[in-house]
Amino acid sequence: MKRVKSFPTLTEKQIAIFEKEGKVKTYKAQEVIIDEGERGFDFFIVLEGEVDIIDPFQPDTLITTHTKREFTGDSDMLSQRASVFKAVAKSDCKLIQVPHEKLSDILSTYPDLNDILITAFILRRKELLKKNNSGFTLLGSRFSPETYVIRDFFSKNHLRYIWLDLEKDKKAEEILLNFNIKQEETPVIIDADFNVYRKPSLQDIAHHTGLSATIQEDKYDILIVGAGPGGLAASVYGASEGLKTITIDKIGPGGQAGNSSKIENYLGFPTGISGSELANRAYTQAQKFGCTVSVPIEAETLIRHKNHFELKTKEGKSIYASTVIAASGAKYRSLNVENIDFYKGRGVFYGATTTEANTCQKEEVAIVGGGNSAGQAAMFLATFAAKVHLIIRGDTLEKSMSSYLIKRVENEPKIQVHTNSEITALEGEEHLERVILTNNKSKETSSLHLRNLFLFIGAVPANDWLKDLICMDRKGFILTGNELSAYDLQCFHWDLDRPPYPLETSQPGLFAVGDIRSGSTKRVASSVGEGAMAISFIHNFFA
Repeated sequence: MKRVKSFPTLTEKQIAIFEKEGKVKTYKAQEVIIDEGERGFDFFIVLEGEVDIIDPFQPDTLITTHTKREFTGDSDMLSQRASVFKAVAKSDCKLIQVPHEKLSDILSTYPDLNDILITAFILRRKELLKKNNSGFTLLGSRFSPETYVIRDFFSKNHLRYIWLDLEKDKKAEEILLNFNIKQEETPVIIDADFNVYRKPSLQDIAHHTGLSATIQEDKYDILIVGAGPGGLAASVYGASEGLKTITIDKIGPGGQAGNSSKIENYLGFPTGISGSELANRAYTQAQKFGCTVSVPIEAETLIRHKNHFELKTKEGKSIYASTVIAASGAKYRSLNVENIDFYKGRGVFYGATTTEANTCQKEEVAIVGGGNSAGQAAMFLATFAAKVHLIIRGDTLEKSMSSYLIKRVENEPKIQVHTNSEITALEGEEHLERVILTNNKSKETSSLHLRNLFLFIGAVPANDWLKDLICMDRKGFILTGNELSAYDLQCFHWDLDRPPYPLETSQPGLFAVGDIRSGSTKRVASSVGEGAMAISFIHNFFA
């Protein structure tokens, strides 16, 4: 059944639709149809013969062979990303070639084709990632913050990679010797052609993997800053309603929700869905409607001109748009411990996905926080770790965690809950080795020997790029709509006769959604709803 969904055959009637928009081409045996690294690659349907899909990282291994009435492509088919596979004619063959830019129009016009192709594209990429036996080779220490950032970037952008931990993998040492790489030059990435990239930046990786999208010179209708649930929802609705939309993010799709191992209370997913998968589906959906999603781009400063906004990025670019949606979200607070910055990426983390879980197999780990995110992380890590210490300042989990999750935590023998406790010190020379716990009632201290600590302790708004442009509350969250007083609007020079729309800030045309907005409920579903609502108000703004 899975094969049928991943590699379906089209009917003659469906093929005729593509034939109108494309052209029939013939290829000789062994002729390359789609090359690895090719941007804007076209869509092909097999009429006669067979087409091999080859993994560039394992040239002797076929991903699949497409036969009559099957089609090429995966989720990158809808984006500006470069192809991660090579398509080669196995025999002399006849194909329908549909230009890349016409595929989205066909999917929008024919719902049955949309269902077939999108399902196949998502499943193909998911199955390829699940195999985890090929991809870019990443050499780096588990205690290197730079290595952690690269692993997070690969995972959030659904790029295949194999990580060789310098602390554990013997093969890593052999590769370092063979390529004459010094340990101080790590992290290192090696591609399918054995090109070596020492200490690459995320921009370097995006360029070499064909991930970064082209930013156009002219003005967009909407610029969305942040590709979390709210930003992705706005991307989907904005692009689907004909607005020229661009979305940027400094890492990749998902936001804070992307760090969640499983979201079980999101409407429509009774068995739950990981934050990563939810983000990837929304990302694919946004691209299907023509939204440009570009990563890694970090916002530096937003400037309002007379009739448009200009966003200056830390990469030295400018993006122009008539309206802007601030969806940059919030980040987890850090511990009030003197040397916390040193341990970030060296044992202290702010998310618990497969990226982090792979480093704590059969080890003890600790989680700080009593909310749903902390509970989900504890349950997830319990499947990998020898023991999970859940540390909370209060007497009970009931104040901040859903009851269904509390029951699971209490029934999981690997989880130990430490109530009325706080971490007051971190110890370890090159990486985290111990945490010191203090009971906030008895003042007694104890130590836990562990190398992985996960923090889920409230949110700080990611608002640096907005600076003094708009009105915020005392904690730095953005005030919108009727939360803005007449005095607030006067202070920030509101220059329209009407009051701000709901979700609109103290600058006309600048909206805020999700966790960065003051008064938001900090839930995935509400962020998605706000992203959709913002597009409705933007239509009103243009009108």
